[in-house]
Amino acid sequence: MVDMFHWHQKTVLPIGIDFGTRSLKLLQFRLRGGRLMLQAAARAEMAATSTNDAVAETLQRLLKSGPFVGRRCVTSLPASAIHTKSLRLPHMPENDLVQAVGWEAKDRLGFDPTEGRIAFFRAGEVHRSTETRDEILLFAAPGDTLRAHLQQLAAVKLQPVAIDLQPCAMLRAVARVTAGPAGGVHAIVDIGAGGSQILISQDEHMVFYKHIAIGATTFDNAVAHKLGVSPSEVAQIHSRLQHDGHLDDASSAHVEQAVTDALRPPLEELSHELDMCIRYYVVTFRGTRPEVVSVVGAQSHAERIMEPLTSTLGLRLEAAQPLRNVADLTEITRPDRSGDWAVAAGLSLYGLSPAAVEAAA
Repeated sequence: MVDMFHWHQKTVLPIGIDFGTRSLKLLQFRLRGGRLMLQAAARAEMAATSTNDAVAETLQRLLKSGPFVGRRCVTSLPASAIHTKSLRLPHMPENDLVQAVGWEAKDRLGFDPTEGRIAFFRAGEVHRSTETRDEILLFAAPGDTLRAHLQQLAAVKLQPVAIDLQPCAMLRAVARVTAGPAGGVHAIVDIGAGGSQILISQDEHMVFYKHIAIGATTFDNAVAHKLGVSPSEVAQIHSRLQHDGHLDDASSAHVEQAVTDALRPPLEELSHELDMCIRYYVVTFRGTRPEVVSVVGAQSHAERIMEPLTSTLGLRLEAAQPLRNVADLTEITRPDRSGDWAVAAGLSLYGLSPAAVEAAA
């Protein structure tokens, strides 16, 4: 933790390392006089099939590419590598709950806690007739996945302070720059390459989480099938549309319309999944429907993604800026396109007290 005495000194935070499906992102903050500043940031595109050696080599190259300080880091595994489950258990003391969740993990996930790690959160109370139970959010990481992950870090002499969960990191980063809405209900959606994640928090406490297997890869495959081109060509088309707003050749109108048509079905499916998640939260916890959804991830600034989702979901979607008010930003971390850094930023902030994070907003 960072106390108020050290708050007036220069403090370099751990390197946040976001292991994504198609990219690897490193970001490190420093604190000076209570101000949050960027120490270093670097990223590289990675193939989903990259070997452990290839990942380690990329890590080493990124560490050398910027002024990263020290070897302390906080990392996360890709969301697709984590098993998740919602449980409803009788209210019980914490020690008993730890044991009960371990049994449930083994029974429902076929997951042996002694072979990996589990984490869980009490989401809230669920009332059914005269019975009250606790809703538990369970996260489990297999042992072989963790061992491979730690080997990648050890290969470049990194010292992990913690392996955090992506939703926790996102909530930490976005809460820093988002004013709490009425009732304290906040929804965050991450549209990543391998899928999307939605979390709902109440008074900055996570009460709902789900990973949805619809993401940028889904969109790319739909466009590639529609246009009869390769995924790499789709990436070029998306890049030109996102940065220039249009294509400059004679067939641009036809291609742009084809892209829009191809994206419609997966976006409608994603919107339906997100709506069902929000409905579940409202019904289960008798909560208030969030008025705004903060969107992070590489797709959070793509109008062809955001506009259809906003229209079909019936909620206001806003691209989050987790690096807003951070000093010394670079071109790749400019605040208006910083949604893709939400996980890495939240990982670097790991260990700061909520008061310290809020003071640095």
